[in-house]
Amino acid sequence: MIVLKKSPDQTGDRSENRRYARTKTSRTASLWSLDQRLITRASMVDMSAAGACLELASATALPSRFTIRLERSSGPDVRIIHCERVWQHEAMAGIRFCDGQSKATS
Repeated sequence: MIVLKKSPDQTGDRSENRRYARTKTSRTASLWSLDQRLITRASMVDMSAAGACLELASATALPSRFTIRLERSSGPDVRIIHCERVWQHEAMAGIRFCDGQSKATS
């Protein structure tokens, strides 16, 4: 007897072998070059402990390394995180957070 197993796309199961779980979010952010120039603004689509998926305001080519400034919905605090581009397709991009490089500022 031969048993055929459906692929994840056919069953609707989209579980992936990821190290960290992703959480949907709608945070806004600004992306800055390492020499403190604004690259573009973006919306976070989802986020994990290791990185995020971004929808950029425009299809601007991201540099390999940059910082992201996450704005808080309340208060003046901004979280600055050093990142690297993992992939980019037009206005969508996957980024990895670099370890030990984030800080909160006013």
